[in-house]
Amino acid sequence: MTSTRTVRRRLLTVLSTAIGMAAGVLVGYDLLGYGVPAVTAIACAVAVGLGLDNFLTQLKNRLDTAVYRCPAAGCTYKVRVTHADAAERRRWQETAAAHPRHELLYPR
Repeated sequence: MTSTRTVRRRLLTVLSTAIGMAAGVLVGYDLLGYGVPAVTAIACAVAVGLGLDNFLTQLKNRLDTAVYRCPAAGCTYKVRVTHADAAERRRWQETAAAHPRHELLYPR
């Protein structure tokens, strides 16, 4: 049984790939209209498609990542959690708040 988050994550992955492919096809078609050689147009279309797909994947991962920092003043300790459920995010939030060693930026 797959969770709703997993289904949503897979759907976003397919959607970002489809958007990247569509943008690549449009760029390739436009370049062919200007008389650019087919090999160059295909290379540019693949580059644009893969670049946009990579950008959208990175954006999706960024939005699905939570960062928890130590609440102590001057402490630089932080935890990044990606693709976690609510219970796991809560555990990491408590860990960041009560970590054993404070990395103080300015020691007292």
